[in-house]
Amino acid sequence: MNLWDLLESSKWLARQGWMMRGIPTAIAETVSQHSWETGLIAYLIASRVKPEECPLNPYKAGMLGLVHDLLEGVLGDIPRYTSLQLGDLKNSLEEKAISELEMEPSLRELLKEWEEGATPESKAARIADSLSTYLQALRYMRSGYGRALEIAETSRRKAIDVARGTCFETVVAQVLSDIERALLCGSKS
Repeated sequence: MNLWDLLESSKWLARQGWMMRGIPTAIAETVSQHSWETGLIAYLIASRVKPEECPLNPYKAGMLGLVHDLLEGVLGDIPRYTSLQLGDLKNSLEEKAISELEMEPSLRELLKEWEEGATPESKAARIADSLSTYLQALRYMRSGYGRALEIAETSRRKAIDVARGTCFETVVAQVLSDIERALLCGSKS
C-alpha cells in the first residue's frame, strides 16, 4: 500500500467510537477530518508556548498531528477497548505497517516519532488529538447525541493529564476555555 491509498482510505474511514455511540455513518467524523483538525490544533498549541519555557517547532507538531492516524488507512480505526486488549500486538502491527508502506522516509520518521511520544512536538500533537476528539464530541452533543458525553469527558481529562506539569499546561487551559466558550455558550462557529 502506498501513501495515496492511505490518504484515500482515511478520507472515507469513519471513526468507530462515534458510530459505537449512535452517531450515524453519514455524519460520523472521518479519520482525515480528525487528523486535519488535530494538525491545526497541534500547531496552535505549539505556537502559543513561550519558547523560553519549551523550545519546539510548531510546524513539526502540526505535521505530527496530520499524520498521527495515517496507519488507520491500513489497520482501520480500532476501537479503544480492542486496542487495549491487543496491547503489544497492535504496536507490532503498526511497526510492521510503517516498515512496509511505500512512503517518504520523512513521513515514516514522523510516524515513529508519534508512536514514541517523547518529543515536545509529539506531546503537543497528542494533546491536540485529545482536544480534537473533545471538540467533536461537543459538536455531537450540541446536535443531540448525548452518548458522546463519555468521549467528551475522557478526551478533556486526557488532554489535561498529558499537559499537567509541562510547558503546555497553561496553553491547554486557554485552548479548552476557547473551545468551551465557542461551543458551550451558543456560538455555531
